[in-house]
Amino acid sequence: MNDNKEKLLIRLSQAAPMLAAIGEELSFTKAADTLNIQQSAVSHRVRSLEQALGVTLFERTTRKLVPTEAGLVLCHAAKKSQSIWPKALDKLSELQSTAQIKLSLSSSLAMKWMIPILSHAQSHDLNISLNVSDEPVNFDHEPIDVVIRFGTGPYPGLHSTRLSRCSLQPVVSPALMRTFEEDVESLFIGSDTTLLGDRLGEKDRTQFDWKSYFEGTSYDGDVSKLSTHQFDRADLMLQAAINGIGVALGRTLLIEQDIQSGFLKKVGPPVVIQSGYWLVCKPSFSESQRFESLYQWLKEEIKRT
Repeated sequence: MNDNKEKLLIRLSQAAPMLAAIGEELSFTKAADTLNIQQSAVSHRVRSLEQALGVTLFERTTRKLVPTEAGLVLCHAAKKSQSIWPKALDKLSELQSTAQIKLSLSSSLAMKWMIPILSHAQSHDLNISLNVSDEPVNFDHEPIDVVIRFGTGPYPGLHSTRLSRCSLQPVVSPALMRTFEEDVESLFIGSDTTLLGDRLGEKDRTQFDWKSYFEGTSYDGDVSKLSTHQFDRADLMLQAAINGIGVALGRTLLIEQDIQSGFLKKVGPPVVIQSGYWLVCKPSFSESQRFESLYQWLKEEIKRT
């Protein structure tokens, strides 16, 4: 685009509100009232624009103002461009308030915590669409607004807000608990006891593993001699514990629902770790009302849990 054409486009963009008003009113005076400026200012701007374009936009008589063919073209374009903004503002308002929030989280966190509380979001005017994935989200290539991540955080290049710290807590089924209720420590040292773990926790350096748990307790046995069974997902591991297969390594937000329902019982002390839950998104989304509403609701639910 040459410099002259670019300058003309800038001038037309600046003149669009005036041209739209003139096209609607067919009067410089009424257009000036609409724009809350002097009639002389409208006349001067129109003459200046006509000189820059090299065409006459309006035929002026003592009784009426008649757009030329060129004037009709520009007034129509100006009206069209002005009509876009109210729709854009409505869209912006919608995005800032009740529009759907695309939230991504792991399958285990979805099954064990989010899905049971999801109905509570409606009372907070939140419209949440869940994306369940155990893979990291790429915000530049996926239609996701925000993600709940488990890790040490924060996450460079993204807006990261800590939702909750985390503790490791072994859990067992009530039936298995009764078997050992006279000697709880035998759950960890008994040769017939199987420790259940999440395979991902052994790899992702989040400390969600039995080694980290025992390092945080007074247990002085040989961890390598304990019988263990690894699962690909923490919710499957916890379901195995509910079925009495062994002692599962639970963590904050994954076990509270099952404990409250009586499916699992705590055994041994909790161990606080560095990893926790983070609400992560692009900086632009963090400035929206939707983010703030989601964050406040999640904090309430975590406190309730």
